[in-house]
Amino acid sequence: MWIVRWVLITLLILILVGFLGLNQDEFVDVDFLFWESPQIALAYALFFAFALGMIIHLLISIMSQIQLRTEIGRKKREIRKLKDELEGLRNLSIEEELLDVKKKALPTPDKAGD
Repeated sequence: MWIVRWVLITLLILILVGFLGLNQDEFVDVDFLFWESPQIALAYALFFAFALGMIIHLLISIMSQIQLRTEIGRKKREIRKLKDELEGLRNLSIEEELLDVKKKALPTPDKAGD
């Protein structure tokens, strides 16, 4: 699967470089919110837009990974707690049966004195 991913990334980069090469003679003004750039080559504007999109995607992915790892840790703690509780309940029934057997095996003081 990782081979397919690298092939797709390589193709995307080659397409981007080819597209930038075809558009390097065009000049554009970039208006973004309250900022306006001087005239720059369309190739540079496209490259910076692509790079900015990749950086934003990286930051969103990192935040998502942190949230998922936090949730996994929370679920692992919950599973450990439930396993401990289950083990305690399993042992509780065995301990109660052992106490019942011991009570039946020991003679009571009333019967011993008769």
